[in-house]
Amino acid sequence: MQIQEVSEVTVRSFRPGDENIFFELLRNSYESLEYLPRLKAEITGPSLNREGSLIAEKNGSAIGCVGLRDLPRKKWHELRYLAVKNGESRIPLAQNLVSKARHYAESNHAESLSAFVPAIQPYVDVYKNAGFEPVRRSIMIGWELIEQPTERGNVQTEELSKEHANEAAEVWVEGLRPYWDWWIEEQGGPEELQSWVKESVGTEPGWIGAFLDEKLAGLAILRPDAYGSGEARFNGAYVLPKFREKRIGSALMSAAIREAQRLHQKRMKVYTLALLDHLAPGSLLYLKSGGKIEAEYLQLQRTSDPTKISMLFSTPGGGRFSRAPPFVEPASSSRAVA
Repeated sequence: MQIQEVSEVTVRSFRPGDENIFFELLRNSYESLEYLPRLKAEITGPSLNREGSLIAEKNGSAIGCVGLRDLPRKKWHELRYLAVKNGESRIPLAQNLVSKARHYAESNHAESLSAFVPAIQPYVDVYKNAGFEPVRRSIMIGWELIEQPTERGNVQTEELSKEHANEAAEVWVEGLRPYWDWWIEEQGGPEELQSWVKESVGTEPGWIGAFLDEKLAGLAILRPDAYGSGEARFNGAYVLPKFREKRIGSALMSAAIREAQRLHQKRMKVYTLALLDHLAPGSLLYLKSGGKIEAEYLQLQRTSDPTKISMLFSTPGGGRFSRAPPFVEPASSSRAVA
């Protein structure tokens, strides 16, 4: 693709103190479609590659930005936070920022390069024209924690203790499959995730287990006050494949909402997977429990990653998603399925 240069514009790398510039540009471009408390946690965190993240300036004022995130798997990266102020050069400038960030990643021998963007124009087409292929959607679902849940049934739920850590590690990874296989790969593989779960369960609060016939069949993860006082992050409900369609997910949702209310949380949000042509089962579960879709995002993959692109269209249920890498988030500040 031919990239048009934008006159009187300079592009530089992210510097300490530029966080507020990113926030204001993103707010200007997306308003409520981007949840600022989450953005602040991401941009101030360790995953932002400062040198590969860029700010465009004209006459001393910032008019555009793009971020490069380092994913847990070595040499895997993701482009995010593309935002440009309105003007006649908006699209060429956005194209320039993506081109320069991509060049930086590739010059550092990136093995995988993906992108994540709110599903609005012109940003989606900017990524497509830069050689990125849409592979899945992500949606933000929010709850206003007012009504008490009623789901009980025969499924026992309780907070998991350290003695459940090993079992929880296996249940969580298996509960992610098959829809989150790409995320498992991105995070470094199942062993890496299981190691994190073993350290977290019983140490960090918010691990809720569901037991059927005294066996751990699924779990949910709640992080109270993660986005500010009374603003909880829900990292999802996950059920072992052999126990699905037994209302275990519904029991986990009721338990998570009750726990959030007990901890005086006013709102709860989750970022979760949606396929390109339909919602995934987890999204339906969250909507049935009272959640509302608040924003939609698109995840894209660099088309020159041939191994990954070849896996984009094969799922057991015929849905369209990638078993290769993104965002979305599963769980602590460092482990979130999106």
